[in-house]
Amino acid sequence: MTTCRFICALVACVALAAVSLLIADEPVYDAWSWLVWGRELAQLELDTTSGPAWKPLPALLAVPLSLTGDLAPQLWLVLVRTAWLMALLLAAQISLVLTAGRPRAARIAGAAFAALCVGLLADEVTHWSRQVAGGMAEPLLVALVLGAISAALAGRLPTVLVLGGLAALLRPEAFPLLALYGLWCWRAEPRMRSTRPTRPTRPVRPVRPVRPVRPVRPIRPLAMAVALVVPALWLLPELLGGGSGASAQRAQTQSGDPLEALGWALALPLAVTWPLALAALPDRRARVLGAGALAWIGLVAAMTLAGFAGLPRFMAPAAAIVGVLGGAGLAALLARPVRPTRPVRPVRPVRPIRPRAPIAALGLAALAVTIVGLHGRAGQVPHAWSSAARISDSHDRLRKLAGSVGRRRLLACGRLATSDVLVRTALAWRLGVPLSHVVSFGTRPRRSGAFVVGLQASPGLRRDVRAAATRVAQVGEWRLYSIGCPATASSSPPAARSAGVSGARR
Repeated sequence: MTTCRFICALVACVALAAVSLLIADEPVYDAWSWLVWGRELAQLELDTTSGPAWKPLPALLAVPLSLTGDLAPQLWLVLVRTAWLMALLLAAQISLVLTAGRPRAARIAGAAFAALCVGLLADEVTHWSRQVAGGMAEPLLVALVLGAISAALAGRLPTVLVLGGLAALLRPEAFPLLALYGLWCWRAEPRMRSTRPTRPTRPVRPVRPVRPVRPVRPIRPLAMAVALVVPALWLLPELLGGGSGASAQRAQTQSGDPLEALGWALALPLAVTWPLALAALPDRRARVLGAGALAWIGLVAAMTLAGFAGLPRFMAPAAAIVGVLGGAGLAALLARPVRPTRPVRPVRPVRPIRPRAPIAALGLAALAVTIVGLHGRAGQVPHAWSSAARISDSHDRLRKLAGSVGRRRLLACGRLATSDVLVRTALAWRLGVPLSHVVSFGTRPRRSGAFVVGLQASPGLRRDVRAAATRVAQVGEWRLYSIGCPATASSSPPAARSAGVSGARR
């Protein structure tokens, strides 16, 4: 992809991502926490003692976004959705590179299939379209991985190291693969310098003007810088922010099942992608990509065995690579010439079963599963976006309630509490406080404070709150109660104990 085409594609993706804000503009739990951390980094007051697991890249990207104030959440969504659209184009572009020299129609069909496979990745926990709509990190991760692969195929080694380093700041599974690539670059740099083409010493009549040879940029300093910066950004900010390794403890589930993680890896791409990917393996580049995808899957399974969460979205980069290989394999099959049928020899009345028959049967079965499940995957896309729009409207009403009551009254009795853990980070961003200042309870807090109850709160919780609290305000399904906090119920000077918010679950 030339520079001009890349810029045009990027501008088009940004425009589409901005238009998509008209459908839904509400980030998810993790995205709100990254925005809070970005604001704290800009103020040099990082607090990582609460919230999700620490991820360096989203927090660093949120630093300049936080300077825009209330526009930061929308800008983050535009960034993630742009990355997802670019991932579709990169998948198609990589498939075209792997199938160079084949018929044009076959290459286009393979590129379209690769983009379709990346666009319809499955996730039983959080739908892929919901991740895109809510600004989760995995669409950005897939775009970075595919961008690094595209740069590697084009021979732009510094770009590979930079994009790979950014991907390693999102998921730790990328770092071992990046380290292997860095070691290869380290060993290959002297050879690249010694074997680069030089101008001929004898005068030769050139057919066209000879372009000057661009010097080979040093790779070793960049590889060393990436190897040092990536671990430092994972460890130092959390230590300075008071986390002291608590983020890694929050990421552990103590119930990891690597077999379940492997099952998710198989189910994420379309079923027919796996046998199609086998048809692309004669290409050495495809074999390297396939080995990288399998290594990623193995790393996620190993971390799951160690007690960390093995969610399906962690397999998204490997599934995207398999989708690209599936597109290349489809192009290879479509471009293969049909051999004329040979006459059956009368000497052999019984023809032996060829080894290709089981592979063909497997491919047909995978195709049938794909056709059956394709309608369901495509049908979940509008449902995910409509769900995101519904959540956005509900949270708008929650923010309206918080704005009408005021930050001073909500925080009059200390920390803010909520029965809905999914709105903790959004409230922390809205009120301008660290994540540790907003806590969650499944029952009525025993301390004094404010409590907001939504329609989807449990009947027991609503009953207890109505019996022991005074209702202060209501906006839609959100109700604000005061529990033993006079400063919350009135505009008198604040006391000094605890506050709380409880709301509708999504």
